[in-house]
Amino acid sequence: MVERKYEQNVIREPFKKVTQGNNSETIFSYDNRDNIGVTYEYHCINKAGWSISENLIHDGWELLCFLGGNPGNILDLGATAGICLGNENEEHIITGATVVSIPPGLQHGPVILKEYTRPFVFLRISTTKEYEAKKAANGQDMQLKAMREGSPVINNSKKYWMNIIQGPFYREREPGYMGTSISAIHNEYRSGTTLGYHCIYPGYSAPITHSHNHHELLCFLGGNTENVNDLGAEVCMFRSKTDSIPEQGGHCSGRKRTPYRSKADTLWLM
Repeated sequence: MVERKYEQNVIREPFKKVTQGNNSETIFSYDNRDNIGVTYEYHCINKAGWSISENLIHDGWELLCFLGGNPGNILDLGATAGICLGNENEEHIITGATVVSIPPGLQHGPVILKEYTRPFVFLRISTTKEYEAKKAANGQDMQLKAMREGSPVINNSKKYWMNIIQGPFYREREPGYMGTSISAIHNEYRSGTTLGYHCIYPGYSAPITHSHNHHELLCFLGGNTENVNDLGAEVCMFRSKTDSIPEQGGHCSGRKRTPYRSKADTLWLM
């Protein structure tokens, strides 16, 4: 067997069944194994009784993303959820694709599913305490006070309105992107992380070789919320200019990749 230099960067089929807690069928879990300062969970909510019953406070920043399960229209959540923020338990109602940005120290929860029509995606991205310390040292905690303590300007009787974010959404932003994408690459959520959430259909490719000065997770997930482990596609990806063996997965900081191409059915790319 030929040893592949970047094989450790490829985490294949990282799913597990969830029997309690999130009441969902599948979960993708990335547990900061590379010490990049971020954890990541991907849940498919397919039961009406789903909820997060606790009041929680974290040391890191957390993004709770509620996204429609139809790859062609993630704006249609197919459910109505309520989430409470702050010690006041200020309730916010979520009816469409929404990102809730929760800074360190802000109490949040419970999350209650009030209405359920069809499966949807619940994506949770969290930074670690160490990552937050690094951000603070670099002065990257913009709007932390207003988002943690509530805005002094009340909007529709809500003080935590700045934490509830729709988008930024883009319609078919690139060739091969179907429906609506989320593309938050300028720290729109103030968490110090970025998010790209795209639905891919046949013919998509990324024809640019590039590298980053930070870590990046590329997650390839099936478009069927009942079975996201079935990618429904074949993806070719190269890392480093001399790598001639196609691989499936992501790359870390400073490593270049050449174009990756997809074929076959719909898939998510995040």
